Amino acid sequence: MDELNLHLQSLIQELCSYLPSSPQHRKTLNCLLRVILKSGRLWRPPAGDSYEHTLYEEALHKTMVKITKTLCEKYNPNLGSFLAWFNKCLENQYRDEIRATQRERSYRQPVWQSDELDIDPLDKVISPVDATLLLQTWESFVQWVTNDPDNILRSCHIANNPTANCQLLAHLRIVGGFEWQQIAAEVGSSRGAVTSHWCRKCEFYMRQWLDTNQRLFGEDSYDR
Repeated sequence: MDELNLHLQSLIQELCSYLPSSPQHRKTLNCLLRVILKSGRLWRPPAGDSYEHTLYEEALHKTMVKITKTLCEKYNPNLGSFLAWFNKCLENQYRDEIRATQRERSYRQPVWQSDELDIDPLDKVISPVDATLLLQTWESFVQWVTNDPDNILRSCHIANNPTANCQLLAHLRIVGGFEWQQIAAEVGSSRGAVTSHWCRKCEFYMRQWLDTNQRLFGEDSYDR
């Protein structure tokens, strides 16, 4: 095992020795994520892959979020190096993103229309450039959706169906990663009604939150 993987292995061992809610666990996790991002050895899609720019970043983000929750349970060091395991998880997630996008496209437009992939703009929200910012951004967003402090998400719902509100839709779609057909079945409205409400109403609140919390995304334009 090379020096990088030995270092990662040491961090994982330390990480898993702490309680998940402890400050030491969070500090070690952030360190682990930074090492991964700066290693220069992450799996990348084949050169020229048209999906790379958008879906790869989404796959990387989701892979990193998943390992923050399941690393100590899912990774078995006896089966190989951590980096090899992480890269396989990343590749699988990337393939899942491609399939999900293709399914969404088949729902949204006939095959004779534009060949450009119709990607949900919110699928490109978080670019995983810095591990600490990634975690802070994700946790802040999830907390906002969960708490809905101004009650704007819960109160914005499909007519005659309070269950189909922006809070639940955001939780299912962005936090949970469910597809629209699954979400429609969950809230009891048609897929068309759900996606229409999301695009006309809920996306505005998502964008508003992003604009307000722009500094969480590592923007260089704000005052330091």
